[in-house]
Amino acid sequence: MARYSSTTTFDLIAVCASSRDSVAWEEFLSRIQRPVGLSVVRTARQWGPAPQQVIDDLVQETYVKLCADNCRSLLEFAVQHPDAVAGYIKTIAVNLVHDHFKSRYSQKRGAGRPQESLEHLDPIAGSEVFGGPRAMERQILLKEIDRYLEECSVGPDQERDRQVFWFYYQQGMSAKAIAALPTVGLTAKGVESLILRLTRLIRERIVSVRKDDRTSRDQKGFQAAESY
Repeated sequence: MARYSSTTTFDLIAVCASSRDSVAWEEFLSRIQRPVGLSVVRTARQWGPAPQQVIDDLVQETYVKLCADNCRSLLEFAVQHPDAVAGYIKTIAVNLVHDHFKSRYSQKRGAGRPQESLEHLDPIAGSEVFGGPRAMERQILLKEIDRYLEECSVGPDQERDRQVFWFYYQQGMSAKAIAALPTVGLTAKGVESLILRLTRLIRERIVSVRKDDRTSRDQKGFQAAESY
């Protein structure tokens, strides 16, 4: 792979799209391995614990989709948006994972989120590993934010707004990279404005819910004291 180690990603995609050079393909796959893997794992965790075999299968499916027709779709995007290729690759992975789990759970609960199950959790997992206490707390927080996100964003652009939010906060994509994605339909300024608006609404929602919870606990405590 040495002869392609200094080749730009754009040029490497062009080589893969126009030839069967196995060395070029190996270099390409080695470059996308980390972003695809991280995107698949992070997105899958939004749906709950997933076996490693499922993660591996989703990663492979993402490779297949990206490499379909000799990377033709990826090359077409790269020609138009050369600075947003990494974001495009992450988007393909994220959308594929969401589609997988939506299809998997549609028979049980329509298009909603899957019901939490304890059978996949490791009772002796450490605090940092997936399934450990801290990871579980983070998973609960992400689900809570995602629920508020759905409440704060309504209308025909709800799913797009949700993806933009998570592309920015979870995938680490810039507003410019997100705006370059063909499904977004916003300028970089529009993406920034949307993220700021959603962030403000979610924070207000979290503060309101926690305030209501404290009020409810105080009322129950007062009633309990009176009965005592």
